[in-house]
Amino acid sequence: MTKVKLNISIPTELAHITLGQYQDYLKVVEKNKDDENAGDFLNLKALEIFCGLELKDSYNLPLKHFNFALEQLEKCFSEETPLIREWKFRDPNGVEQLMGFIPKLDDMTIGEYMDLDKYISDWQQMHKAMAVLYRPIRVKHKDSYSIDEYSGTETYAQAMKSTPVSIAIGALVFFYRLGTKLCEYIIPYLAQVEGLSKKQKDDLQKIGAGIRLSMHSARETFLGSIKQQKFLYTKQ
Repeated sequence: MTKVKLNISIPTELAHITLGQYQDYLKVVEKNKDDENAGDFLNLKALEIFCGLELKDSYNLPLKHFNFALEQLEKCFSEETPLIREWKFRDPNGVEQLMGFIPKLDDMTIGEYMDLDKYISDWQQMHKAMAVLYRPIRVKHKDSYSIDEYSGTETYAQAMKSTPVSIAIGALVFFYRLGTKLCEYIIPYLAQVEGLSKKQKDDLQKIGAGIRLSMHSARETFLGSIKQQKFLYTKQ
């Protein structure tokens, strides 16, 4: 019998899985959502995406190792995900940059708010939402810091795909909890700003209604995607 040597890297915690990998996996889940027999294929794709084991090689993986890998992945997706306000981002060239969560959400600009509303309900756009919520820390003093001014998502969006998915999930959980309050306070405040025309105020009210609906949609999408991480391994 010819023995096949396989290289597989199994994540030991959710921080070892990137947002980009999670997005790739959700694409596969979405394409196969109507196939009741896709369980084994999704498990194999999970090993390919999260563990680096090519699909063609996975059939040579001993069953006990296959089950162990999927059990470990399920443990990763069962972790608590608190909000991470600061983290070190490493770009493909190995350069590190300290990134920070928006220090005060009630100081968020309408431009940031509208872009976040546009992207946060779609996991395939989540790297763009993360580029709104996190930016390079400019000045830091003890526990306080300021971040770069917002100039759109183009600068950091693609890089955000390498964000640990635990950071993305933690930020979303935190933001969902505050979303309703943000809608209640920010939109009425903006509508009372002097110098706005009636049409601009009406538009802001419409944006507020849209954000409330978007937050509800985002929450359902998020909870649904997390529930999908039930790997169908065979117990021994």
